[in-house]
Amino acid sequence: MKRVFLGTGIGFTGVATFLCVCAARYEPTVRPKTFAGPISVGGLTPDEAAKKLRVWWEYEKLQKHELSTKDVPGTLPALTPDQLGVALDDVATVASLPLESFAGNAEAAVTGQAFSTSRFPLVFRPTGKSYADLASQIKRMVGNPHPAKIEYVAGQLVKSQETPPVELDVNAVPAAAIQAIKDSTAVELPLKTGPKHVPDEVLDTIVDEVSEFSTRFPASNRPRCSNIRLASQRINGIVLMPGDRFSFNQVVGKRTLRGGFQLAGVFKNGKHDTGVGGGICQVSTTLYNASLLGNLKIRRRSNHSMPVAYVPLGRDATVDYGNLDLVVENNYPTPIGLVSEYEPGRLTFRVFGKRDPDLEVKITTRPGKTDRAPSEVQYVQDPTLPKGKQKVIEPGSIRRSVITFRQVYRAGKLVETQTLGPSFYGGGVKIIAVGASKTATVGHPVTPPHPDNGDESPTPTPLGG
Repeated sequence: MKRVFLGTGIGFTGVATFLCVCAARYEPTVRPKTFAGPISVGGLTPDEAAKKLRVWWEYEKLQKHELSTKDVPGTLPALTPDQLGVALDDVATVASLPLESFAGNAEAAVTGQAFSTSRFPLVFRPTGKSYADLASQIKRMVGNPHPAKIEYVAGQLVKSQETPPVELDVNAVPAAAIQAIKDSTAVELPLKTGPKHVPDEVLDTIVDEVSEFSTRFPASNRPRCSNIRLASQRINGIVLMPGDRFSFNQVVGKRTLRGGFQLAGVFKNGKHDTGVGGGICQVSTTLYNASLLGNLKIRRRSNHSMPVAYVPLGRDATVDYGNLDLVVENNYPTPIGLVSEYEPGRLTFRVFGKRDPDLEVKITTRPGKTDRAPSEVQYVQDPTLPKGKQKVIEPGSIRRSVITFRQVYRAGKLVETQTLGPSFYGGGVKIIAVGASKTATVGHPVTPPHPDNGDESPTPTPLGG
C-alpha cells in the first residue's frame, strides 16, 4: 500500500509541475465567441486581434458616410471617417475585450463548459481635425439670421419672429461621426442655435401705438423722394429691447450712389447745394419727433445750419455719416418697435410698444438770443449774365436760436420738464451773381462747402453720451 500511495503522489506532483510549465508558456487569448463590433476576435491573442481590427479598418475608413442636418435646406457631400476626424483605436478596443487564461481554458475543456457569444463595441478616437470648412458650408446653407420685425399693414400690426443664428457644434461632431460609423448610418451633424435677442414671448408684448409723427414734402422732387423712401425703409420694423440704442447712421448706412441714394438738395455750410442722399434729414427729423412724443431717451441729436420748412425751429435732427448722428434709446421696461410709412408727399413714423394710458408728452420751445441783422453778402462773377446784370443765387438767412423742452404729463398733471438743449441756426450768406465784367468780391468770403451725405450743420448740438 505504501508503494502505491508513493507512486500516486509522484504522479500528481508530475502533473502539477507539467501544468505550471504550460501555464508559464501560455499567452492569453480573447475569450472564444467574442466580437469587437462586427469582427470576430475570439481565440486570438491581443496582438492578433489588434492586427485583424486594423485590416478591417483599412477598408472601412474609405467608406463615405452621408451627412444629415435637420431643418436645414440643401445637401452636403458624403465624407470618409478620416475627413470626419475619426480613427479606430485598436489598442483601446482590444484592451476592453475579455481574455482567457490557461487555467480558465483548461477548466472549460475539463468541464465541457460552452462559451456564450459576447459583443463589445469598437473604440474610436478623434484625430483633432478642423471642421472650419464644414462649418462654413453649413453657414452658407443656413443663411444669415433675421432679427425680429414689426410692420404696420393696412392699419394692423404684423410681427415677424426672430430667426436666431445656427451653426455647427464642432465639439460634438466626433461623437456623432463615431456613432454613425458604429451603426453604419448617416452622420447627423450636431447644430447649435444661438439665443434670440428678442424672444418670441417678449415680441408679443408689443401691442400698442405709443406715438406718431408725420412730415410733408414735395412729391414732385423725385430724387429727394427716392432718398426719403430708401432711408425710411431701412429703419422700418426695427425692434429695440429695453436699453437698446438705435443709431441712424448705423442702420441707414453710408449714403452712396452704389447704395441706391441719389443726388438731391442739401445744406452745406449755410448754403443750399446738392449731395448724395439729400432729403434723408427729413427721415431723421420725423423719427426724432416720433421718439420725443414717445418719451424715448435721446442720446444724440444735432440741428441744421439753417431752419427747415417741415418742422418748427428746435424740432429738426440733421445727420451726416461719420460725423453727425441721431441716437435714440429705449428707456422702457418693455420692447418697442419703430415703423415707417412712406407715401408720396408724406412720411410717418410710429413707435409701438406697451402704451401707458396716463402718459402724455408735449414739446415746447423758448426763443434764445436772436440776431436779426442782415445776412452777409457775397458777389460772384457769372459769365453767362449780361454786363451789370445781377441774380440772387442764395437768399441767405438770419441767425436764430431756440431752446426746446419736453414736458411729461401723467393723468393730466405735469410731472417732469426735460431740457432738450439749444438749437442754433447760424444763418447763411446771401450770394449774388453779377455780370462777368463787374469786379467781385464784396463782403465776406464764403468757406468752400465740405462734402456730405445729407443736410448737416456746422454747429451741432449733441445730447447725452
